[in-house]
Amino acid sequence: MYISNPRTPHPLPSTCLRKEIGNWRELTPGDTVVLLTSDKRNPRITGRVDDISDDGRYLWLLQGNGAGRRLLDRAEGYTTLLD
Repeated sequence: MYISNPRTPHPLPSTCLRKEIGNWRELTPGDTVVLLTSDKRNPRITGRVDDISDDGRYLWLLQGNGAGRRLLDRAEGYTTLLD
């Protein structure tokens, strides 16, 4: 998704407005996040944080669009953006 800004000649990716999270322990339940993946069929996963493991390795995400709850492993290399 791109947004336009009349002061810039080129559209900016909407990720420019989001804060990248380096450690999932920085998140709290209820935060809305966007996870970027290397999967070309599903490059973005969006939703609300439901829970985080104590060590920050696992994240339970309540996915948007009624896709249900999903367990994600940090080792899979997601780029996490706080929405």
